Amino acid sequence: MDNPFFRFKIGSFDALAICDSDEGGINLLLVDTGAEKVLLDTGVGRDVTDTPAPLMDRLKEAGIAPEDIGVVILTHADFDHIGGAVKEDGKLAFPNARYIISQAEWDYWQTKPLRLRQDIDYSEAFRKMEEDTPKRRLAQLADILEKVESGAEIVPGIQLIGAPGHTPGNSIVAVTSGGEKLLFIADLFYEPKNLEDPNWVSEYDGNAEQVIATRRRVFNEAVREHTLLMAYHLPFPGLGYVSENGAGWAWQAKEIAG
Repeated sequence: MDNPFFRFKIGSFDALAICDSDEGGINLLLVDTGAEKVLLDTGVGRDVTDTPAPLMDRLKEAGIAPEDIGVVILTHADFDHIGGAVKEDGKLAFPNARYIISQAEWDYWQTKPLRLRQDIDYSEAFRKMEEDTPKRRLAQLADILEKVESGAEIVPGIQLIGAPGHTPGNSIVAVTSGGEKLLFIADLFYEPKNLEDPNWVSEYDGNAEQVIATRRRVFNEAVREHTLLMAYHLPFPGLGYVSENGAGWAWQAKEIAG
């Protein structure tokens, strides 16, 4: 893609959206609070698929060393969110970072769940990747991973908020500074038309009732407060706003200068 970066401000915080795919649709966020560099999700990684994901190369291009990252927050443990947390050699991708996940997400994966629905004919390779990568990565991170409860402030201005349904411990991240707020909403939806039906459920959502309630809570609050959202799988950089649209919502992408 032409430009895999988008720089913007959230109050006094410097924010850098990074695309972890040459095809788009995997949107990571790096927030520099002035005291800490905080990475929200880690993308696919370099040893999960046949094509190594470009996050590490893109951080280097942006002038950021892996050692500069002070905190890594994982919204949940699906392969395309946790895959980049560990390098091919099994060492931490961000050796100086605190790694954060919700206690509920950790507990879920300790039950060795079947993540994908059994009534859908996924390829054997995709099913293995989706089922095995989270368990392998969490085992690699077990000794250093910090498990927190919903509402925990990870660093001043950055809070992990429970958003169950996609997985039991799925979270979103609120970034607040100088009267401005962004919600990093990960996989709450995949494309704008999903928002039209308030009862829409993805095939990857583990609990339909929970995820519908979570979306209502998050999107109705975002409408009231005109909160900037960042979605993981929309065209890069995935920034925009929601508004009321009948019983559901409509997506308005943020205008990107240049």
